[in-house]
Amino acid sequence: MSDPENSSLIAALHALLNPSKVDEHLVCAGVDAIDTLGDGPRTFMLHVRFNEDLPKIEDLARFLWEQCFYYALPRRRQLALKKEAEKDPSAMLRVGKAARDAFIAFSEKNPSRASEVAEVLAYCVVQHYLDASQVVAKMGLKTSSNMPVHGLDGVHAKYENGALTIYFLEAKLAKTANGGAKDYAESASNFLSNRSQYLREYQIVSELGNLDALNEPERQLALDHFDILGKPKLHRRERYIGVICYSEKRYADKLSVTDGSIDVHEKHFTAIYAAEHSHHRDVALKHLKNNGATPRKCMVFYIAVPDVNVLRKSFYQEMGVPLPAGMEVIDGPDGDEPAAADQVEAVLSGKFEGDLI
Repeated sequence: MSDPENSSLIAALHALLNPSKVDEHLVCAGVDAIDTLGDGPRTFMLHVRFNEDLPKIEDLARFLWEQCFYYALPRRRQLALKKEAEKDPSAMLRVGKAARDAFIAFSEKNPSRASEVAEVLAYCVVQHYLDASQVVAKMGLKTSSNMPVHGLDGVHAKYENGALTIYFLEAKLAKTANGGAKDYAESASNFLSNRSQYLREYQIVSELGNLDALNEPERQLALDHFDILGKPKLHRRERYIGVICYSEKRYADKLSVTDGSIDVHEKHFTAIYAAEHSHHRDVALKHLKNNGATPRKCMVFYIAVPDVNVLRKSFYQEMGVPLPAGMEVIDGPDGDEPAAADQVEAVLSGKFEGDLI
């Protein structure tokens, strides 16, 4: 591919990036440098930011809900709604309703699913930390009455170093980092072993994805790169991304509140969490190897929160709808009973003063 074509494809895919300032809500406590990584996988350690001594779960949930306009709706519909709102500001009401309806439809179709907030997280972190554009709005497919629920939670892409890099996303909400890594490795293995599903993902991007929002000839250039059967000589690399949001018990290791530096609590947790980097990478490596994956082709984002159930409930509160009936509860971080409903309510209201179970 010539340099002008390289530049055109880079610019076209970059145009599909949406605002995603997730680093305003998450701290990156550690990340593996690509050129110094051993067996892999490249591992990112993220955690929620603090308001003095309190993790800002509600702020993260609000941000994720606001991102759902971009995450859940196909690019063409986003652009149409934006144009409507520019002509008539009252159309902004339809913008929020469109995203809300997508999640309500998803919950009605999949009442036991637990990872929808993690899917939005995955979308945000891959856009921000990997600079990779969403090329298909999978939520729109998962809510369609004419489409089955597809296995992957997201497909992103960018062009770099002479090849198109395709990122296949799996998002997990988990009781522990270990449990989330195990689930991710098993999901990645199942996807890689299913040739028809693998080809189907490329077909979905080509036929139902966001590439149709691009102008010619960039649209056709991008489509050619996703035509793995018809254009086998074009350069591509594939990476399998696991975004694991889990309940981290080390939030209970708190400092005393003083009138000193306001960020001392956040820095204290960041240091504790960063010390687990090698351990978390080794955990992911073990599970990926056990499932026959190539770890150097994988990346893992661990996102530590005090309680994934609280984050999920906060997310639905921001959406303005109750937590869907029948949705599974994820056990607390120590493997004990799930957080009691009154404790969750206390956390959400800011009245809870103890440690999360």
